[in-house]
Amino acid sequence: MIRRRRDDLVDMDMEREFEERIEGKRRRTTREYSSDSSKRDRQKPKPPVLLRFFAWCGVILFCFVVGYVGTGYMVTNVFNLNNPWPQSDGDAGSMANADIPETSSMTLDMQKATFSVFYPRDGELRSENVDVISRTFEDNIQEAVLSILRLSGVGDNVNVLHVFRDVDIVYLDLSAPFLEALNGLGERGGSLLVSGIVRTMSENFSLTRVRFLVDSRVISSGAPVDLTAVWQ
Repeated sequence: MIRRRRDDLVDMDMEREFEERIEGKRRRTTREYSSDSSKRDRQKPKPPVLLRFFAWCGVILFCFVVGYVGTGYMVTNVFNLNNPWPQSDGDAGSMANADIPETSSMTLDMQKATFSVFYPRDGELRSENVDVISRTFEDNIQEAVLSILRLSGVGDNVNVLHVFRDVDIVYLDLSAPFLEALNGLGERGGSLLVSGIVRTMSENFSLTRVRFLVDSRVISSGAPVDLTAVWQ
């Protein structure tokens, strides 16, 4: 009986020792794995500082471009704000003047506008008030010029192709018959016609200088007046 009890105690001790060895081995394996993982994390190469800097700059630039394009799309398409055309290179500074200036010679009544236009008649410069339907600034200039040509007797074939402005100068692009009309009026009549257009621009639109183009070109010859100069 005593011997059997001793054998049982020996078996229990051996079993406990075996379990302690297994547990110790498991703990050592866990510590070694954790140590290896920490070493791998420490040894993992990091990207250079300069590369990371350019990467962040790229992300910021991308976000800025997306925001800028998205805002432009919303303003242009959602709120329906149209940019006036055509423009010259320096027209950005004159956008604030897009509203029609109020002068003593132009009165607005809802959509009706009255302009004082100057035109040649019987060898002198005369003035007359004309009523037009007010639209954009450039459209109003076009209507005023057409009224001058009509009152001068040369407006049947002459068309205003383009109107664009840069601060205080307006560019008037007229069709080819304008050159024929000037030749028909002669030097004095042509000078009065050009002067009448310039004075009309100054009195009604606060534009003190006018540049004349024919079919989008500067005409250096073939006209009784100098069309290469800026009239004022």
